[in-house]
Amino acid sequence: MSNKKEEETDLLEIRLKKENKLYWTKAITGVVSALVGRLFLGLIGWPMFIWMLSFWLGFPFIIGFLISPYDNEEWNWKIMLKTGIGIFFFTFMVAGTLIHTILKFLFL
Repeated sequence: MSNKKEEETDLLEIRLKKENKLYWTKAITGVVSALVGRLFLGLIGWPMFIWMLSFWLGFPFIIGFLISPYDNEEWNWKIMLKTGIGIFFFTFMVAGTLIHTILKFLFL
């Protein structure tokens, strides 16, 4: 009985580690996509919004299928999109706003 309980605990820990890795990957992706979109591509307004959505909705699947080990029974598209939505949006908006403000003050 305790062996089964230990296996379930191990599987839960592995799943939580995968979710944690995806969460922090999305946080870093939010900052990087804002910096690339504003600094290198010069996006402002609707193009920047579409840029954010493309990373928000597309990047988790690239991570889930190519980089991170993917298990069909544990992971589905809802979990991939749901994990880290808030941190992605927050880091994207903070980094994008700061870079835009600094650029506007420097290059009036």
